[in-house]
Amino acid sequence: FCLVFLTAAPKQLPPSLVSADFAANQLTKIYPNTFGQKPALKSVYLHNNKLTDAGLPENMFNGSENLEILIMSSNFLRYVPKGLPTALYRLHLKNNKLEKIPSGVFNSLFHLRELYLQNNFLCNDGMDNDTFSHLNSLEYLDLSNNNLSSVPLGLPRNLILLHLEKNSIQSITVNALTPIRNLEYLLLHNNPLHSGSIHPAAFQGLKRLHTVHMYNNLLERVPRGLPRRAKTLMLLHNLISEIGRNDLITLYTLTELNLSYNRLTSAKLHREAFRKLRILETLDLSGNKLQTLPLGLPKSLQVLKVKDNQMDEVPEGALMGMSSLRELYLTNNQLKLNSIYQGAWQELSALTVRDHQSLREFWGLWWCLRHYW
Repeated sequence: FCLVFLTAAPKQLPPSLVSADFAANQLTKIYPNTFGQKPALKSVYLHNNKLTDAGLPENMFNGSENLEILIMSSNFLRYVPKGLPTALYRLHLKNNKLEKIPSGVFNSLFHLRELYLQNNFLCNDGMDNDTFSHLNSLEYLDLSNNNLSSVPLGLPRNLILLHLEKNSIQSITVNALTPIRNLEYLLLHNNPLHSGSIHPAAFQGLKRLHTVHMYNNLLERVPRGLPRRAKTLMLLHNLISEIGRNDLITLYTLTELNLSYNRLTSAKLHREAFRKLRILETLDLSGNKLQTLPLGLPKSLQVLKVKDNQMDEVPEGALMGMSSLRELYLTNNQLKLNSIYQGAWQELSALTVRDHQSLREFWGLWWCLRHYW
């Protein structure tokens, strides 16, 4: 039935139907027996139509309790449909006009593993603390690009990946995330979060959380209490102007840290700030206001990006012991041939030089001398 440009679905379909694809039509109406009374029905595709709440029957899947996949993205729905089959494990409702999730609408969806609600108009008032609480099998939840002002309470405890980016989230309370013990990926970028609006215990107990994206927010400092097992932390494009001695002290499992395009200066970056990051492999400090290459960088670094700063010096010992460094990005600084201390490169046997237009003369000399050393 796909691409036939139907405006209404058939009133009756065979009871033996296993899969129905009405995507990319102009459907405005579904009848009770279009998909109802189909015990073998496993998947229904209704995305890219013109369906509204008024065009759906109250129990459109009555007698079709074995339905596992329902795709209703890119329609004009304002509410999550009621009476969804209990066997559903994948539900797509993105790109609609959703404003509210009726109380109890998800309560019987014990097998649901993936729920896509992005690109709607959902706000915190459009759901309650029990909206998601019965979804014990849910592992993937996408609430990005909605109108949420805070992280919703009562999120499913077994979530692995949580999308909350592109909302209006201004705060994270103490108990919004802590019950989600299996959480591994948390995406909070493109929100108006301030450092002080994140409770210091907001991430407590999240021992599996390894990837946190908080870029394009309004963070003035590295938030306190970040997950101790984090491996990837994205804090680029914020307002961070200072990193104190202990701001990163608990993040000893980090392998990638991105602090690019903030407001860091050399004076406000403590020389011992990175001392506990002993397995850090990638550090991006590009696009700040650093005057010199920071001292005390982790010896484990493989990639170091400090382009688009105001650096005019690589101070004595700044690169000491970095035998694993493969990539160094220095473009758009104020470095000259005599800006780098003598012998700086002798231990950088693994280095592949990149983005070094301002230092071509120096690097040419270095490549010749490294063979002599």
